[in-house]
Amino acid sequence: MARHRNKRERAYLIDERVRREFEWRGLFPPFCTPEALARALEAERHIAIEFREHASNDPGVYGLVYRKEGNEDVYVILYRSTHSLALRRLVQFHELAHILFRHELMEVGGVAGLRGYMVSDADDAEAEAFAVGAMQYSFINDETTLTPNGDDDVPESVFGQLLKRIRYVP
Repeated sequence: MARHRNKRERAYLIDERVRREFEWRGLFPPFCTPEALARALEAERHIAIEFREHASNDPGVYGLVYRKEGNEDVYVILYRSTHSLALRRLVQFHELAHILFRHELMEVGGVAGLRGYMVSDADDAEAEAFAVGAMQYSFINDETTLTPNGDDDVPESVFGQLLKRIRYVP
């Protein structure tokens, strides 16, 4: 049996909740970007969502949800700058999931007029699952691949090299 599956066979692997959240808002591949989801949430909930790059010294944090001081209807998603388009989108989808699923945000501090929040481990796991599913769904009809010297030109991780060596195909 071949280890490679074509895109049509892989389509059913996408979590139905992910598919439903996008399709209910009129978003279909390849137009399922974090920006498109943010604009749909803004219109639906009468809120504003901004994405901002942010230099972070914390090696474990790639993104956080903030709210503007004095304006609870404005969410600001700060994310660590990276050359990897895929990682940037994954982080943005993760942070959007906290807003999408109305996770309880526990205030932890502030940065330049923004109040920072954390969520429970269960909510964080749900957001990560959504982000991974959203990435898969957003590329379902995309025939292009990200190659070296392209938009996603970053050194391959040790984990990525391992996946290639064992010929892992999701």
